[in-house]
Amino acid sequence: MKTVQYLVFRYLTNADFFNIYKPSGTEVGGGGQSYIDFETGFVSETNWQTFFSGVPSTPRANGPSWNFQVNSVGLDSTQALTIYQRREQSFSIAGQRITSRQSNRVQAWHPHQGFPQPQDPTNRHSCPQGLAIYLVRTVSGEFWAGCFLNHPPCRDAGASSSLHSMLPGSPQKGYAGFIAPASTLYMDESDATTPFLTVMPQIPTPQPQQSTTSQVNTTQVSQPGPTPDPGKLPAAAKKKEVAKQFRSEEEITKALFEEDEADVAGTEDAREVLVKVRNRNAKSVQGLKELYHGNCQITGDKYRFLKKDGSPYCEAHHLVLLGNEGADSPYNIIIVSPLIHRMLHYADVSEIDLTLISASNTLDLTINGKGYTITWHPEHANYVKSHQQ
Repeated sequence: MKTVQYLVFRYLTNADFFNIYKPSGTEVGGGGQSYIDFETGFVSETNWQTFFSGVPSTPRANGPSWNFQVNSVGLDSTQALTIYQRREQSFSIAGQRITSRQSNRVQAWHPHQGFPQPQDPTNRHSCPQGLAIYLVRTVSGEFWAGCFLNHPPCRDAGASSSLHSMLPGSPQKGYAGFIAPASTLYMDESDATTPFLTVMPQIPTPQPQQSTTSQVNTTQVSQPGPTPDPGKLPAAAKKKEVAKQFRSEEEITKALFEEDEADVAGTEDAREVLVKVRNRNAKSVQGLKELYHGNCQITGDKYRFLKKDGSPYCEAHHLVLLGNEGADSPYNIIIVSPLIHRMLHYADVSEIDLTLISASNTLDLTINGKGYTITWHPEHANYVKSHQQ
């Protein structure tokens, strides 16, 4: 779940739709247009400067240009994108003509993902009424792209109110705008249809499991059972899995780090601690994977892949190995891709000194002589740093 800082939208025109689909050679002697325009009468240069605040710009003949990474709502997709001032009257998203060799169509706007396409790409008047695209900047500085067609992309009335200027009764083609929500607006990046909401879903409170034995055997501790295949879970369990996806970062970190401290502090019975540590480890790993959205703390989503149930696969690595008396706790765990995990175990890895984590929550290391950087979520980093004192 992301928090929306700014949003820019545009209802496509017949010209937009024709130009991003037209076959090569349709217009002899020119007609190479491959962009989507935003009129400055709707979205001004000041609006774009605000939207890209902190992102370096490159000057062009007619104005600024921004190169940035954009994610697609509802997809596991990140790509480079360029927006630039093509002329005084408009800013343009480059590379959107799908038949061009230089095509860089935003994946959320790709026909493979259900985005409309013309039956006759030579028809200049085939844009569906009510087809709109949007770009979102989150509070954390990420950029996301999505679209909708004749339905509000809102999950509740609060979101519809926040985005009312994007949802007129009969939107005219070419209508566009810049929105800075007056109240907190969330975006569920996994939902391409109705991603915007203002009320966070309620997360069921897990009920404590009843012990079937009155004592814990210190010599024979039961191993955790195999994790059920999410694709084979009963309907009720699947609903619980879906609910987990809507925890806010604050809820994740509070449950993760405060519970970790509670489990290891003030316990008198070593046998009870042994069982709690096993349970804590599984919950900590799951919480960290959720916190990082399945991305590797070293390489992001570069080597990530999706499991059969559509969720990202990632692994937990203990920086100080358990065999070397490393702690089985979030302050000693990072989330990594399976490739990086194997490299950390078997390649030539430089010393990792957690006391050297930078103010920006990063730490450089080398693997087989090549430089890499571990990046922590701010709350995770604070927790790690608190255990290095």
